[in-house]
Amino acid sequence: MAKTATETATKTATKSANAKTTRPRKEKAEKADKPKRAPTAYNLFMKENLQKYRSEHDGMSVKEAMAEVAKLWREAPENPNRGQEPKPRAAKVPKEKAEKKPRATRKTAPKKAAASSETEEQDEQDQDEQEAGDSDE
Repeated sequence: MAKTATETATKTATKSANAKTTRPRKEKAEKADKPKRAPTAYNLFMKENLQKYRSEHDGMSVKEAMAEVAKLWREAPENPNRGQEPKPRAAKVPKEKAEKKPRATRKTAPKKAAASSETEEQDEQDQDEQEAGDSDE
């Protein structure tokens, strides 16, 4: 049979509706035109002093050097928060596991339970028959 007009129109309408819901992607050229954020006072301080500190202390790892220069930043005149106590950090609270909702079972699940109960009944009957047979002898 030939396809009806409604089937074709429905499929076409669905495709066009799905195509309209997708977001247009930004091109890389648009991202490249965006101006960079100005470096902070801390960024400028680290850029100047980290290189000097590492050249003076050969063999020190980058991590250790960063920690030492960061200590210098606390009392640096460029620091807008100089002399203030650092803000207290909130303790990390472990995430609580969300309670899992029971999954929907298939319609065949009760049949399996019924089948297993039937086999249990048969096993009991077999045991009764064996016991009866043993007592007859």
